[in-house]
Amino acid sequence: MYSPSLQRQLYERSKKLLSPQATLFEGDQSRLVEDLQQVLRFHEWKYYVQNDPVISDFEYDQLYKQLEALEAAHPDLITPDSPTQRVGKDLTENLAQVAHLTPMLSLDNSYDAEDLNDFDEQVKKLCKLDKEGDVEYCVEPKYDGGTIVLVYENDRLVRAATRGNGAVGDDITANIRTLRSVPLQAEFSKYGIHKVELRGEALIRKDIFEKINKARQEANDQIFANPRNAATGALRMKDPKEAAERGLEAFLYQMGYAVDNQDNNIIERFHSHDESIHLLESLGFKTPLANAGTRQHLPATKTCGSIREVIEFCVNWQEYRDEYPYELDGMVVKVNSIELQERCGYTSHHPRWAIAFKFKARQATTRLRDVEFQVGKTGAVTPVAKLEPVPLAGVTVSNVSLHNEEFIRAKDLRIGDQVLVERAGDVIPYIVKSLPELRDGSEQVVHYPKTVRFVIPCW
Repeated sequence: MYSPSLQRQLYERSKKLLSPQATLFEGDQSRLVEDLQQVLRFHEWKYYVQNDPVISDFEYDQLYKQLEALEAAHPDLITPDSPTQRVGKDLTENLAQVAHLTPMLSLDNSYDAEDLNDFDEQVKKLCKLDKEGDVEYCVEPKYDGGTIVLVYENDRLVRAATRGNGAVGDDITANIRTLRSVPLQAEFSKYGIHKVELRGEALIRKDIFEKINKARQEANDQIFANPRNAATGALRMKDPKEAAERGLEAFLYQMGYAVDNQDNNIIERFHSHDESIHLLESLGFKTPLANAGTRQHLPATKTCGSIREVIEFCVNWQEYRDEYPYELDGMVVKVNSIELQERCGYTSHHPRWAIAFKFKARQATTRLRDVEFQVGKTGAVTPVAKLEPVPLAGVTVSNVSLHNEEFIRAKDLRIGDQVLVERAGDVIPYIVKSLPELRDGSEQVVHYPKTVRFVIPCW
């Protein structure tokens, strides 16, 4: 779909649009909109279809917000195929597609307390509530995995699908049936539910992900950038046995559709979001209520009586995220009352009653400009990557240790490469992998020094 040269062009254009030079086309808003639409389509393809993103989630969000702002200011420039007019697409050609019972929308994003306060004000305005009063919210982890949609009918699992384009997803029923965390039958009928559609996330635990990447590296296979890539790839494997070996688990976090045997909508029987989640847990599903691996005083989910409690809970989780056994990229804040959710309604892109609080970005892409070799007192040689400075988890990174010659070879690093850099746990950053699909032929192999010259000073 995208040639190597076109991928390089779109990547470089993305970086320019993310820099202050994005004002280059200030006098030509039409051209800027076209550029943003083009690069966003490319990154959706890399993220959802190839499972191999070349920019971070935060960078994608910034490009998306640029396009949203431009289209809001110039509605005449909105086109039907603009990325803002649909949710992300992850359909593949080799799998059958199935329609969801209800649309799968995206979430709007927030990054700080001010954004959450603005969200709270909007909810009160939409629901015509006292702006000085408090709204009850349910806050739960925003898992960084592959979205799944499960359908149960007559208490049995009958279908599983990916999120797809929001209306249609890939049929992955055979693979989901291999997940022991997904019940093949559940007693929904005890609650008058004949047919139900559940939404959740397929995840790979961090320690299992590390073992998978180690095995792939030893086999000279391309390593995964993060657990999400490994999880989404497993969901689409043709052989269910291979999917089972990937160690997937499924967390279910929402009941999106429920009818009785007369096809009457019975979602309204549940007065709150957390009530429906407790029901799923009682039926044997793994839900965000699961407290495995968390601090005793910091539960995985919390029903908060005000936006102030929400902010405190989200900030605490941002500090704790690295100790949690699964990868998270934020927290999801939902109006707890089902009645108030209905009053808030939806846009074509996201529900107005929910928002994602995104944690600080821990991965970013940048260029490997050079490699310098530092010699220690014992004569040990340590290669150090010189990077184009890139902001990451609250700091600017420009130097990264490459450890040794074997590390450079295993990562296939070349001077001039675009590389994926990570800073987990606010500690020393490291290079996850190179991005060979963005090479243009000018990259240079790193030559490790064979001899070391010592200069002994004389007095």
